[in-house]
Amino acid sequence: MSSPSEVRNVPKIAWLVIAAVLTVIGWVDGAHAQQRQQDGGVEVIQVRPNVYMIATGGSNIVVHLGWMGAVVVDTSVAQMSDKVLAAIKRITDKRIRFIINTNADVDHVGGNEALSRAGRILLRYDGSGSGFSGSDFQTNFGAAGIMAHENVLRRMSAPSGQQSPFPSPAWPTETYTGARIRSLYLNSDGIQMIHQPAAHSDADSVVFFRRADVIVAGDILDLRHFPVVDLERGGTINGEIAALNRLIDLSVPPAPLVWHEDRTLIIPGHGRICDQADVVEYRDMVTIIRDVIQDMIKKGMTLEQIKRANPTNGYRKQYGSDTGPWTTDMFVTAVYRSLTAKP
Repeated sequence: MSSPSEVRNVPKIAWLVIAAVLTVIGWVDGAHAQQRQQDGGVEVIQVRPNVYMIATGGSNIVVHLGWMGAVVVDTSVAQMSDKVLAAIKRITDKRIRFIINTNADVDHVGGNEALSRAGRILLRYDGSGSGFSGSDFQTNFGAAGIMAHENVLRRMSAPSGQQSPFPSPAWPTETYTGARIRSLYLNSDGIQMIHQPAAHSDADSVVFFRRADVIVAGDILDLRHFPVVDLERGGTINGEIAALNRLIDLSVPPAPLVWHEDRTLIIPGHGRICDQADVVEYRDMVTIIRDVIQDMIKKGMTLEQIKRANPTNGYRKQYGSDTGPWTTDMFVTAVYRSLTAKP
């Protein structure tokens, strides 16, 4: 331990550096606080100069602005559409041109119809030499286009003769499949939609705004609790971990200036904005629990025995819950069933 005299002899420049760092951190926190606006249960947070997050009772919504108009990622629940549109109007007077869905859950696609009709389609050159593509105009009657992985459309529509869970104006007008990455160039920014198969579900996409350096993770990431692995919709625990690893690979930490605010920002489907370090910690937690349960399965333990052994010990207080839509018991069950499912 340093003696009092040694502490007194620390060069003044060191104290000045420490003070400057603390001042910068305080300024950054204050700046972020000033960028928050809340009205009618909808909170608007400026993430970048041209990127905003709208927090609602449903999913987080991301709005990317540029000279072409607004690109909106996810649309929350239908009941919040009027408030969401009002929040977007407070941000910009530009029209919604494009909507991207990260999955097919109702709290991510429920506002598709209202937000699409409030926008206008962006005619795009089809590359064939014959002019501009009119497929969206024909299928969506001039409203803003909706893009998602084909599994989103499959889950929002229904087989012939069955009742669709969503009205057709809410369905994606353009889908992608096959290649896991679909790229667009809008608002002077490269936008990549990256399909993550069998993660939270079989319809998950990560949306990466490359110039803005913002990643929209959808329900692959939720730092409030253990990940939701929807087995009924094609989710798996190994796919979830692979998706978290993809988020880590896409993002860049603030090294070497660890106190600086410049870094890749990651917006989860619900909860707070985070960065690579948060995802690494979350990924490690999920991987450890997966490995513990896998080891118990190899020892011949049943699901009930595994639950009694408390495989989430050490993480339950931070991420677990005994009540609500996603409990610790449901998470352990999902991991067990995912690991014991037949290929």
